[in-house]
Amino acid sequence: MAVTETLSEWLCGQRWEAIPEPVRLKAVDVVYDSVGAMIACSQLPEVLALVKFLRRMGGTTECTMIGHAGLTSLVNAAMANGGMAHGDEADPVHLKSVGGHVASGPAPTAITVGQWTGASGRDVLRAVALGYEVGGRLMTIFYRERDYVARRFYPTAVVATISSAVTAALLLGVNREQMQVAMCLAAYQAAGPDNMTKDPGHMGKTFQVGAANRNGVTAALLAHDGCHAPSDILDGSHSLFDAYLGAPDAGREMLSELGTYYSITDVMYKRYPVGSPNQAYLQGLFGLIGKHALRPDDIAGIEVQIPQRGLKRIPTTRHASISALAVCAIAAAHGKLDFYHLHGPDALDGPMRDMQQRVKFVGREDWKDMEAGRHAIVTVGTRDGRTLTEEVWHQPMTGPELDRKFDGLAVPRFGREKSARVAGLLKSLESAASVRPLMSELAI
Repeated sequence: MAVTETLSEWLCGQRWEAIPEPVRLKAVDVVYDSVGAMIACSQLPEVLALVKFLRRMGGTTECTMIGHAGLTSLVNAAMANGGMAHGDEADPVHLKSVGGHVASGPAPTAITVGQWTGASGRDVLRAVALGYEVGGRLMTIFYRERDYVARRFYPTAVVATISSAVTAALLLGVNREQMQVAMCLAAYQAAGPDNMTKDPGHMGKTFQVGAANRNGVTAALLAHDGCHAPSDILDGSHSLFDAYLGAPDAGREMLSELGTYYSITDVMYKRYPVGSPNQAYLQGLFGLIGKHALRPDDIAGIEVQIPQRGLKRIPTTRHASISALAVCAIAAAHGKLDFYHLHGPDALDGPMRDMQQRVKFVGREDWKDMEAGRHAIVTVGTRDGRTLTEEVWHQPMTGPELDRKFDGLAVPRFGREKSARVAGLLKSLESAASVRPLMSELAI
């Protein structure tokens, strides 16, 4: 059997109960963390622009746009919720692919389509785990095979389209042949330009991921309704991998350790609501600030060593949550990184601009392996002549840290009582007879 056929048969045959417990637990946490990000991002300007547009388009009142009143059509809600899932840099990423945004495909699609179908929590979580399985494998191949830095290609937009289609198709109960069609129709709609490096906002990422969810759901609906498309989109010549990577046989890796290794076990929850390359050095910086009780005025200079490829995050034209210079300066100037401050009018205030003049990033040419993005060396020079250094590898977040992150994202938007209700529904999702009560609670 070919790759597309074999993968589709495996996906359609997986029962929730047969999926290993650590994978099931990860699926719960991925939805929990993703929804926290979606609540916070629901009011960002880029998301509000999508919501305004979708309301103007109208449609049957079926599904919730998180953080907003009323209902809209399934496809509209998929786009809005998908845009929120990567509205900015608070969503989970994939360690094995050096930080690709895999969860922003399956998580918003699963809860949105689940609301439309009346799916149980288990059905939604199964769709997330298996949609992530496809997304994580795709993302790892794309990051390895494509020169992301030189060619400015944004694989999340492509990967999310496919993983969203798989997620939606599972909730629609498709068979193997329909799953193959869904992936093909999704691939026909994939994007990928990354000229967002020149954008001081986040619209390019928000829109491309929102569109990916919309397109993935559309592909699954068409496949479920019996539409035809070639059944070999992951195989050989003219495949997805041939078109985007010039590597027609790369799809074979999609089947490696299938059923024994699960992609979602490599998820990374972000401790800070900023781009992935900033996560490791921020642990070191905050560690030094805490250990030595440093105040902003104590700091004469900061040097951060990261992989050379990570220097693409440095340009000041990028949003404050992505530009490493801005991220580091805000962290040092204020002693914290708060999502709402990052997106407020005072993010680039005087103390931040002053601190930014003291920040220097150094690219390490010898840090080339896929895991180097989790590594950093931070050196702080103080005004009294001390040199303080911390070498750090990213440490996974604990359960209590995830809870604090969720509260920090949700409470300013929903209030403490409503946020607690949402958190309870998310944590008990596996036992929920329907995802609809959760989606009702996520409206305002």
